[in-house]
Amino acid sequence: MTEKRFKPVGGVAHAELFAVHSLGGVEDIVSGQGVAVPLMDDGSHYDEQIEASGLPVSVEHTLTLCSDRNLSEGWRDKEFLRHAAAEGVVAHITLLTGERLMVGWSPHFGFEQALRLRSLTFHSGSRPAEQPKVVLTLASRDTTSALDQ
Repeated sequence: MTEKRFKPVGGVAHAELFAVHSLGGVEDIVSGQGVAVPLMDDGSHYDEQIEASGLPVSVEHTLTLCSDRNLSEGWRDKEFLRHAAAEGVVAHITLLTGERLMVGWSPHFGFEQALRLRSLTFHSGSRPAEQPKVVLTLASRDTTSALDQ
């Protein structure tokens, strides 16, 4: 049997989430002090949708993160979920391309339009070889692309 080799080019390799309630400014975002859960090899992604249905043009940010059920305690913590829903979080993400983005903070709005909890879903798997996973989806809307920061 031939071993499959591939170079991943899309998706999120790493994400660290920082609760907005504990941040005074963007300088308070320090790597290693947020909630970082090991991500599965596939399923995590960041999406931006720019809409011009009204003025000003708006940008919807959606961050979807997938982790093994047994490694996702940080996301399932009641305090984390409460803060993610109410005040929101800022995410430092690293894409598989190596690009680093900060989502949930913008120069215009600061932390006002932080990422907020859209859903936390548990999937048991539908096939014998499929491992149970937890999917965290966070979203926000502002006027700035994270790609332009």
